[in-house]
Amino acid sequence: MLRLSLLLLATTFSVGSLAQLETQSTLASQSDAAVELQALELADEQVEYTELEYQLIAASGLLSLSQQVKTNAQRLIALSLEQPEESTSEPETETETSVAKSVVFINHAQHFAIAKNLAKNWTEEVWQQRLLDLVHAIPIETQELIQQQLKQPMLRSSLRKEQAAIDVQHSPEYRLYMNKLRQRPPAAARWQLVEDLDKQSGFSTMIIQARHAVIKQIQLQVKGWQPEDLWQKQARQEVLEFLFYAYRKTPNSELKHIAQSFNQVELQQFYTDVRNTIN
Repeated sequence: MLRLSLLLLATTFSVGSLAQLETQSTLASQSDAAVELQALELADEQVEYTELEYQLIAASGLLSLSQQVKTNAQRLIALSLEQPEESTSEPETETETSVAKSVVFINHAQHFAIAKNLAKNWTEEVWQQRLLDLVHAIPIETQELIQQQLKQPMLRSSLRKEQAAIDVQHSPEYRLYMNKLRQRPPAAARWQLVEDLDKQSGFSTMIIQARHAVIKQIQLQVKGWQPEDLWQKQARQEVLEFLFYAYRKTPNSELKHIAQSFNQVELQQFYTDVRNTIN
């Protein structure tokens, strides 16, 4: 289950900036609301989705990817918004420092256009529709197998652990753990297990694809804009660090079994199809 909301990690906004971005994104979404609803109603008339298909999407955790796209858009735009000429604020993170060096900023008109275009494919309603279309094309027998695999105790346990980590990801405890992790990296064997979990689940791959979707939209609107250097490496590192925290009390043997739980033909194919849908 790809709980992609996990990468609401490490994003730092002022309350005012976040509220402003939320408002503008909401306005952009509302501007196309009638068109989206009409499209969704038309789709509903043409296709009847089963309860199993809705349940499978809910169990996969994939709906949260729409929030991930929105959060990444807010983050990148906030770091690149046009600033007053006389600004004395210092960047707080390496990412902010990198963006601050850029000479290309995003104005509010461009921000609105970016949010509007992203909304066409990434509101939760539209993303759910895309997932339903994907699942509906899968034979019912395979749908049932995927649902059974997602309900396995090992994967359900991993969901609880990741959700618990999400709940505290902005806490002093989480930041302290990250500082210790970076200062004293774990043993190579433990690191390999976490990398295997990421590889089998496709966590970081999907996060990178979500960010890339945002980056493409920004670049369509803002000529010459570029993301920070090595952003893909940074995204993957954030995922791995999150997984270290989420499974910090999980024995190596159990972590290995969780990774193996993702290595089932039907489940792997399902997530592969989802990644192809993102592109």
